[in-house]
Amino acid sequence: MAQIKKKHDEAKKLGNLKQEELEKVRKEIEALNVQEVQAEGPTHEMHSKLQMLQEHLEETRYKTDEELFTKHSYMHMLDRMKKDFIASKIQSQENEQALKNKASVLDLEQQKQRKIKEERLQSKAIFEGLMENISKQQADRQ
Repeated sequence: MAQIKKKHDEAKKLGNLKQEELEKVRKEIEALNVQEVQAEGPTHEMHSKLQMLQEHLEETRYKTDEELFTKHSYMHMLDRMKKDFIASKIQSQENEQALKNKASVLDLEQQKQRKIKEERLQSKAIFEGLMENISKQQADRQ
């Protein structure tokens, strides 16, 4: 019986040692699980941040491309407006020159008309003077 008891005690000691080893392994596994969760948390967080930054980069590229297209459109419109401005300036200068020419022609015509009117008035005055002289001469003859 003593031998059975001794074997039982040795088996119990061996079982306790195995139980302690099992507990140590469980604690190690739990510690490794905690480490894994702690390591996965920042990794997952970094992965989602990376994905968010990638989406932001794509959005920024899209906006940049859109702004470049808008800039090209505005530059084209500005070039057209510059060309139209130059063309209208040239047209304005041509119109001003034509106006000056027509104004000088008008001035010449007005001077001619004034001379003609003056000559007519002088002719009329001379004619009236002659008619008076003729009337006086006829009155003197009578």
